[in-house]
Amino acid sequence: MRTNEERTRLIHKRTAEIKRENQKKKQRRLDAACIAACLLLVVGIGAWMPGLMAGVSESGVSHASGAASLVGSHAALGYILMGLLAFLLGVCVTVLLYRLRRRKERRQREDRDDEL
Repeated sequence: MRTNEERTRLIHKRTAEIKRENQKKKQRRLDAACIAACLLLVVGIGAWMPGLMAGVSESGVSHASGAASLVGSHAALGYILMGLLAFLLGVCVTVLLYRLRRRKERRQREDRDDEL
């Protein structure tokens, strides 16, 4: 027979395990959403750029070889657009890498705790 203290300790231990499992599930979903958002942004920009370049080259830009043609006709608008896209992509990649590093550190910490 177990005493009330042992039962209470086991209940607290099990609730802590359930909370950790639920937290892991939420973390996995959030990580998957962040990865999907980053990939969507990269693929979306990649799919959108050729159409944007085609529209720019029809408007009378003489050099349609890349980003220079985007900023050739509307200098300020092109620089702002390219800066915003680069910033968004950098933020997404930074957040993704930060989250992956945190997950790796958390796994290592849990492995050490399990060994003890």
